[in-house]
Amino acid sequence: RYASEGGRTPEDLLHGGVGEKMEVLDSFESLLTNVEVAEVLRDNKKQGQEDARRPPVVVEMEKRVSKYLAESPGKGATREQVEATIKRLEEVEPLEGQSCLKMTELYNLVNLRPTQLVEVYAVLANAEARFGDDKLAEMLDIVQECIPSDSAG
Repeated sequence: RYASEGGRTPEDLLHGGVGEKMEVLDSFESLLTNVEVAEVLRDNKKQGQEDARRPPVVVEMEKRVSKYLAESPGKGATREQVEATIKRLEEVEPLEGQSCLKMTELYNLVNLRPTQLVEVYAVLANAEARFGDDKLAEMLDIVQECIPSDSAG
């Protein structure tokens, strides 16, 4: 158990007060794209959650995450664009005997919105061996087509 200011634990600070606990069932149950995280933050604001009633650490974290997302590649992308991009990327077949794209790789391609082939190499493990240059270039084209540059940061 961790101690912090006033004897409160990090859980207390994050979840609204002493005694309130959140049970984590599976920390890797699902992944979120940047678009989905931005939607959650916007929904929190729309629901009128007053900053004064929430722990300062949560308010600050949300502000920092919102600022990062507002400056990130693909910042104006929509959920539909993200879903279309993932669907098309999933259709790119790896070279014979190689593994297909993992969900984390798909999400990284969508979140980082690479504009150069070297960026695709940085996101995918064993990129050239798994896909070859032609299929990697195809992935880059898919990302560029599905998430237009006016959405990019």
